[in-house]
Amino acid sequence: MENASNFDPYFQKLLGNLFGEVDEAVLKEFFESGTLKTVDTGEYLFKQGDVQNELYVVLSGRLRALQDNEGKMVILGDIGEGEPVGEIALFTSEPRMASVLAVRRSSVLEINKQQYASIVSKSPDFAAALTRFVIKRLRRNILQQHVEAAPKNIAIFHLQQNEDISSFVEALRTQLTHDFLEAKVYSKKETPIGQLFDSLESHKGTNLMYCNGSEPEWTKHCLIYADLVVVLSSSEAESKLSELEESNGLYQPGVLNKKTILVLLHEKDTPRPVNTKEWLEERPVNLHLHIRKENPKDLRRLSRMLTNRAVGLVLGGSGTKGYAHVGAVKALLNAGIEVDFVGGTSAGAVYGIAMTYADFEFKKIEQICQQSTAQDEGVNDFFLKMFSNTTETGIEAYFKKLFGESCLEDLWVTSYCVSTNLSNSQIRVHNKGKIWEQVQASFALPGIFPPVVIEDQVYVDGGVSDNLPVEPMYRYPVKHIIAISLNGSEPEDVAAKEFSKKWERLKEAFAKDKKYDNPALTSVLVNSMTLNSKQKAEITKSKVSLYFEMNLRAVSLLDDSKWEKVVKKGYEQTRDFLGGLSGNEVFWG
Repeated sequence: MENASNFDPYFQKLLGNLFGEVDEAVLKEFFESGTLKTVDTGEYLFKQGDVQNELYVVLSGRLRALQDNEGKMVILGDIGEGEPVGEIALFTSEPRMASVLAVRRSSVLEINKQQYASIVSKSPDFAAALTRFVIKRLRRNILQQHVEAAPKNIAIFHLQQNEDISSFVEALRTQLTHDFLEAKVYSKKETPIGQLFDSLESHKGTNLMYCNGSEPEWTKHCLIYADLVVVLSSSEAESKLSELEESNGLYQPGVLNKKTILVLLHEKDTPRPVNTKEWLEERPVNLHLHIRKENPKDLRRLSRMLTNRAVGLVLGGSGTKGYAHVGAVKALLNAGIEVDFVGGTSAGAVYGIAMTYADFEFKKIEQICQQSTAQDEGVNDFFLKMFSNTTETGIEAYFKKLFGESCLEDLWVTSYCVSTNLSNSQIRVHNKGKIWEQVQASFALPGIFPPVVIEDQVYVDGGVSDNLPVEPMYRYPVKHIIAISLNGSEPEDVAAKEFSKKWERLKEAFAKDKKYDNPALTSVLVNSMTLNSKQKAEITKSKVSLYFEMNLRAVSLLDDSKWEKVVKKGYEQTRDFLGGLSGNEVFWG
């Protein structure tokens, strides 16, 4: 340990990002009053239960927080450069609530309670800045459980030793430099092993270390120094787990394991990925994605994911009002917003996943909308068949026709949908399996569509539990979430004479060519079943970057004959919403 003295511009930038607009002289005093400490790979900075109250700021390297939960070690998250750790004990003087160790060799600045108090006495704003960070971290621990500081060192582990992907790696380096920080590529050919660590530490941007197992020692060092491992493979290669992956222990569990992303590289004209599930059977990766060669949009998406700055879109449900999502997404894309993940409930699942399935090509999407309205039953297939165990319902046939045998794992844009598990009264997040089956489960509104049985569990519409499923989106490396709700209609007054009194009126209310909606069987039914999830949506507003609630009062829940007008409403309202945002709310462009 040594006293900190060299307050260079990089350290100034790290502390400036952490504490905000604090005077440079105060930052310099904070730095120079502390002590520099080095923590080697696998060494603990402190352990759970320790009675000490020092605050640490990571200057280089990467730490990991662990918690002993009844004998089971749980990984809470990683702490990267420029982030504090141990701040809770500084404030409370209570024993450490978690252990922190170094994932790779790290340098930290240690500040004790007396030193911190001295700084705060001269600059009270300093304490407020740290408190704001603590609040943000607590929120992140609750929601963004899989998101930490952006990785500095990324190992690109290429599974095909004889394939030249230098052009792809260079394109990625250029994109990362443009989007985030200057990126640099390291390879065995150009960087001796003995110089690798010092080179990584001296470069203040993102480091890409290329390895393919042909040089075992080089590969070993790349994996040791990595914060994140990208397993890169041609999509046309053998999907079976390779000896190369096994020998390097890429997927072994443990407190020092690195997060792993599987990137499958496709030819630029590939229409749609297939058989992705075979790649994932033996690879417990944190995330997988599909990238087309020479595709700038895919490369930008990869760059955002690698640096934890992805954009997630969450779409709510509400019958055929879901057509409005098509217009909304078109408005988002026209405004320059690129979407990296999509999640939805019920109608939001149908139209959201249909759009990703069509790779956001709106001519195809409009054809899908047209086809759905042309079905004899289509989205108006209802409860008259719900008791049949042998007859395929119209809605099931339609989804099978639309999505075929494709799985959720096969989408260019990673997507999920949610349903309600009646077997255990829990929300189920669907992110794998046949698209038609998972979407049907999310769309199965009780009383209108039959429940769906998947693996001996019974599922109904996700809107019953959560009509705007934002929380699952925090499983991904997102920085911004856009949530679009279709519940923005005012309650209608219903005269007693409008209620159905005959069975024929009941059937007519659900018929495709009905003359009017029966409020007792549509709005009242849907609103009563989604009351809890609407209340939850109110809480959701504070958890996202942009929350937009459409006004679709004049749109029927079941009549899809005017789908083009609904799409137009969605486009115009979203366009106007985006145009009315203030400068600090616009995170794109």
